[in-house]
Amino acid sequence: MYCVTYCGEAPEAGAMTELRMFDPAKEEYFTVRDKPLTKELVTSRLVGSSHGWGVFLGSPNSILISDYCNPSSSKSNPKMIPLPPRSYEYSCQNELVSGVAMSSSPEEEDFVMAVKFTGRRVSIYRPGQHRKGNHRFSSTELFDYFEQANLMYSKRDQRFYMPSSGGHHLWSWNGIISTDSQYHDLRFHNLPLFSLSELQLLRSCYRTQQLVESPSGQRFLVKWYVQTLGRSVQSLAHRSVKFSFGGTKLFMVFREEEDMNMCYTQDIGDLCIFLGNNEPFCVKASSFPGLNPNSIYFLGDRYGEGYGIYDIATRTPRSFNPKSFSAFSDLPNGQGYVVPNWVPHWIPPFPL
Repeated sequence: MYCVTYCGEAPEAGAMTELRMFDPAKEEYFTVRDKPLTKELVTSRLVGSSHGWGVFLGSPNSILISDYCNPSSSKSNPKMIPLPPRSYEYSCQNELVSGVAMSSSPEEEDFVMAVKFTGRRVSIYRPGQHRKGNHRFSSTELFDYFEQANLMYSKRDQRFYMPSSGGHHLWSWNGIISTDSQYHDLRFHNLPLFSLSELQLLRSCYRTQQLVESPSGQRFLVKWYVQTLGRSVQSLAHRSVKFSFGGTKLFMVFREEEDMNMCYTQDIGDLCIFLGNNEPFCVKASSFPGLNPNSIYFLGDRYGEGYGIYDIATRTPRSFNPKSFSAFSDLPNGQGYVVPNWVPHWIPPFPL
């Protein structure tokens, strides 16, 4: 999902919205029309997504998950699942989220979700069969080194994982049984050689670390280097709809071997990785004609990441090349506004 637009001075309950979508396999835009905005989402912020479900934070301490932004969801009656309220004690740190991850679709009985808030806090939600739910959280001084960390759920291990800011360590939780965390030290091998100018460029970049798991259970740690270009504006009139790879300079991919040994690689085979404001996921390119194998599909507005495809073998990013911009040229009466504070994200092509 690229953005959600509406007509009017401000979004309000019942306002007709349009989901502005982008198909990475075809590199084409498309629009899902006539989707009324529900009252629960009017003042909420979309802070992340997983399994095609968005995670929304409201005021003053509400949190809910919804399939509203999924093009296959009901237009008139999207699913809304409220979660236990956030604690007022941590309200200052509850306003910014760096990552969300889910164990499965929220409609499954044993569904568990983790949310990484700014600061030390990681919240674990388990709604349960009757949606009464419970809410636990982990918080230690060591999480000061994980302030902007992302989250991933491993189906292989049935654990949530969180890489440190430097990418040298991982923390993990079971989530279902307890919130007790485990520390994992990573060891890196087969590191690439860079020229002095390349090293200087990388040192000037903002870097994030994301862990992703393939359908077969193979894990990769991805380091994303971005030369910050400044924050984008949210008005559709000033927001470019021509995707560009922006400030993204390099991805470094490490394949997990035994005992948390991470080996640098430029070949992940038939796989392609999707990174953005969603839980990272990985699919087989051959299962979806048009996707490029051994590639990373990325998007982001926060630090100028941009929108594009990265060829892992050649270490080269490129912008998307949509065949048509018609999906963005038909705003009613020539006026359209972007629903504010809803981050763009990738939606998996099938339930993971």
